[in-house]
Amino acid sequence: MIGSFHLKEGKKTLGEQAYESIREDILSVRLQPGQTIYESEFAQRLNMSRTPIREAVHTLLVEGLIEVLPQRGMKIALISEKKVEETRFVRESLEVSALRRVARDWDSDSREYQFLQRELRNSLEMQAHAAQSQNPAEFLQADEQFHRLLLAASGNDTLISIVSQMRGHLNRVRVLSLQEIQNIDTLIQEHEQLLSAICARDESKAISILSTHLCRLSEDIPVVKNKYPSFFTD
Repeated sequence: MIGSFHLKEGKKTLGEQAYESIREDILSVRLQPGQTIYESEFAQRLNMSRTPIREAVHTLLVEGLIEVLPQRGMKIALISEKKVEETRFVRESLEVSALRRVARDWDSDSREYQFLQRELRNSLEMQAHAAQSQNPAEFLQADEQFHRLLLAASGNDTLISIVSQMRGHLNRVRVLSLQEIQNIDTLIQEHEQLLSAICARDESKAISILSTHLCRLSEDIPVVKNKYPSFFTD
């Protein structure tokens, strides 16, 4: 099972590279919701021809992260409050299902699970370092690694892919909410409690902690929307 703890990636096409780069700029809010942008800007920024850029843009259109403006280029889609809450609910359902399996199968005597535990501990250390450094972007990266490791341990590649796609409708709210650095300590504490419950094979406690943890996004939405009203749509 140890191979399932890591997600393997093959060589990416130029279109895939362009997609990942532009998508990360959107999710990190370096490209702001509502901002107008053109294919030529993407091509110049990534030093690529327009063909892979068009491939990337098409995928981002389908994903709902970019909108076409008739005869006026494109714009970065506004954050849909309804879509964020719907996606958060689906993500919680999927991650709880995966966590149930991980907690049930956990074997502290197994080298595979010992390795996984070390990886999760490393992620917690990275999160703590990010909090100390007051670096929300670094924290978000370590936070996602923590959740990806748990998902990978479930061995369900389809589930991992679906949850990864959902980042598009959740992470922009998370990036904006994490500007309030004091929120991070609570999230780290919940991660630590979650890992302790999993290692103890306490399935019900682990699920309760994870559900509370993922529901925090619902509390963040009105706060972030009040601070950045121009970034949102219903």
